[in-house]
Amino acid sequence: MALDTHKRAEVESRTPELLAYEATKPFMGGAVHFVEWATVAAMLEAAALPRGARLLDIGCGGGWTTLFLTEMGYSVTGYDLVGANIELARERAKRWSSPARFEVADMEELPPGEPADAALVFDALHHSTRERTVLQAIASRLRPGGWLLLCEPTWLHNVSPGAHATSRSLGWVERGFTVRGLRRDLRAAGFGRPRRFFQPTRPYEGRGRAFTRQLVELVAANVFVMPRAHLWLMAQRGLRDA
Repeated sequence: MALDTHKRAEVESRTPELLAYEATKPFMGGAVHFVEWATVAAMLEAAALPRGARLLDIGCGGGWTTLFLTEMGYSVTGYDLVGANIELARERAKRWSSPARFEVADMEELPPGEPADAALVFDALHHSTRERTVLQAIASRLRPGGWLLLCEPTWLHNVSPGAHATSRSLGWVERGFTVRGLRRDLRAAGFGRPRRFFQPTRPYEGRGRAFTRQLVELVAANVFVMPRAHLWLMAQRGLRDA
């Protein structure tokens, strides 16, 4: 499979040293990922998916999201472009005695399979230059009425010094999105009007400055955008009036 330059950079940047380090941890990122996972859980509750529902985890990386979904009682397959990520995810699944499944796949060209009830794209779509192609590929793998859950950086990611540094040093695509743009792309891929969710604040210590900062960030993310706060959207395939 011939890869674009940025995709090849993703594969090559997963060095043995980095993977060995990540293999010692259930996931990377500290407390913030627990806050973000609480948002995923809230979206799944809103979707009212039954136990045993078939889910896809697109761009699963080292597999912690796939493993958490499986622990929630779903039947989950994780896909990632990077073979080393899939090897790490399978090692974690073996360590956890988890039935989660993992396959190497480009999210722009997902392999055929049984129609799924839902798909999660957690912080992965922004590494693609063809988000509509990705969304169409996911739609083709969902049953009519199946849910898509998206977590992606806002347009502030486009001007983020950290994102620019990552792009320069690793060659990855680093992009941000607007709600309007994602809604347009979802509609073009055959999804209904999305429901928007908001993640809670990070844990904090102290009632003074820390509380005030968290309050300001929470309000700002609700009415505008804030650095580090993701866009969270959930939409159903083929239901225009969702």
